[in-house]
Amino acid sequence: MAAGEIRHAGTEQPKCGIADRGAMAKQLLIVGVTGMPGAGKTTAARHVASIDGGYEVLSMGDVIREEVRRRGMPPGLESQLRVMELVRREHGPAALAALLEPRIRSAGAGTRAVILDGVRSPEEVERLRGMGRVRVLAIHASPQRRFEYLRRRGRQDDPRTWEEFVARDRAELALGIGNVIALADGMIVNEGISVEELGGRAAGIVGAWAEEP
Repeated sequence: MAAGEIRHAGTEQPKCGIADRGAMAKQLLIVGVTGMPGAGKTTAARHVASIDGGYEVLSMGDVIREEVRRRGMPPGLESQLRVMELVRREHGPAALAALLEPRIRSAGAGTRAVILDGVRSPEEVERLRGMGRVRVLAIHASPQRRFEYLRRRGRQDDPRTWEEFVARDRAELALGIGNVIALADGMIVNEGISVEELGGRAAGIVGAWAEEP
């Protein structure tokens, strides 16, 4: 299946990749959390923010859901996939990063980092580079684990069948998310670990990035 195209060997060590290594120390740290649906992105981002008030979390998925409501479309997966296509057609492949730019730039002086939950394309990462010092954290989990998690979560826009799950994976891969995952600066494999371990590992990686000169 399509999700199999992005299987990786796990490592939690930052590696050379998509980040802007030449960024100045005083720039705002922007951490893009990426991964396929159900991998654990939101869990990791929220845990990091819960242990340090200096982190602000913004959800790119929430931007899509807001656009669904604004356009008067029914809530659900089909509408979200349609809106993902429309906003990129209207505003370019970095549309979600552009829509969040005012919120990112308004981050207060005491903010250690802005954590973006749900970065999906290389173009979004490039747009973010113009706003601060960018690091990308990928969360990876097997397709079966992700499907089981999404079924348990049962959010209105979550896939209910394996066919819907595969279709959503293919839509995400078409946006370029596989490239973002492959070139991430750090990765956590969310297999055989607890929620607390996932959050703790994410906090350790983001904390180290925040201390970089």
